[in-house]
Amino acid sequence: MSAATHRLALAEHTLEYTVTRSSRRRSIGLRIDARGLVVQLPARAPLAEAERVLRLKLDWVLRHLAARAAAPAAVALGDGAIIHWLGTPRTLRLGAARSRLADDALWLSAPDATRLPAALSQFLQRSARGYFAERVAVWSARMGLTPRRVLLTSARGRWGSCSAAGDVRLNWRLMQAPAEVIDYVVIHELAHLAELNHSPRFWARVEQVCPDWRHCRDWLKAHGAGLFHF
Repeated sequence: MSAATHRLALAEHTLEYTVTRSSRRRSIGLRIDARGLVVQLPARAPLAEAERVLRLKLDWVLRHLAARAAAPAAVALGDGAIIHWLGTPRTLRLGAARSRLADDALWLSAPDATRLPAALSQFLQRSARGYFAERVAVWSARMGLTPRRVLLTSARGRWGSCSAAGDVRLNWRLMQAPAEVIDYVVIHELAHLAELNHSPRFWARVEQVCPDWRHCRDWLKAHGAGLFHF
């Protein structure tokens, strides 16, 4: 996948954006991540298509860029810092014998702040294995689609993937997102077991069990970059 930075001058705004291209992509996508505004193009699509979509979706782009700019800056991890667990804020506490959730706090077995990122990552990954397995089982039964394996991924900018062999990968950082957003990602990847594309038939499968999928997708585009602050 290639990437290049561009600028689009409009009457009242100038948009800086990154264009990525992929031979696997069949439609044009927009996202806002750690790089800022990203336009995802099929490999052979002309650059003019990126500008056309940006003009068409300008209200959406400006709204989500404003929301990202207004979001509070990530707080340095330390005792008393706030982390989100399934969308709910929790206070980080250090010095626990074993990492655990207790009331509105997340206690970590880190002796000091320098070990905190590693302890937090380990806790989220351990928790994600069980939680994702549970949610995949629920939605597999409802959708009639069963993956060969469910694996964790640490990929930046990708919340999940589904291989042609039937392996589903889910990003463990999603444990910070609201439960309904995690369910959307699970449903999205399970739907790829039947449609390994983003065709109308694929989105019809998603909408059949997740009619609010657009809201969840927009949440990830607006807030997803914040899940990578450690």
